[in-house]
Amino acid sequence: MRLHTKIATAVGGLALIGTSLLVAGPAQAQANPPCYAKSGHLYCGNKAGVSLWRSARYSEHDQDVVDTLKSNPSYFQCYVRGQKHGGGNNVWYRTYGDVTGRSGYVAAESVYTSRDPFPGVSHC
Repeated sequence: MRLHTKIATAVGGLALIGTSLLVAGPAQAQANPPCYAKSGHLYCGNKAGVSLWRSARYSEHDQDVVDTLKSNPSYFQCYVRGQKHGGGNNVWYRTYGDVTGRSGYVAAESVYTSRDPFPGVSHC
């Protein structure tokens, strides 16, 4: 590729453009503000499009999915302990869905917390 006035090179997440150095960070960190707890509730980034479950466990039965969490970031009311999941713990956060407004549980692996349960979040 031929550039008229500047040479651009990208190596391992770094982009050199002329005399400027741009450092690309993880997309998740750039897209989501830090999590915080206020009055026992959690405000945090999360995977959008995840199912809300009737109980703090995954199930093979479709009727156990009560809603879908489409928003990101989201509000989480509190936490419970339930089935162990891919996040390496058994913490689930209770929230309200974006389709029907029903409440349900999301595994902590879908919430971008630094630790679980997140400090300052109430137990349900």
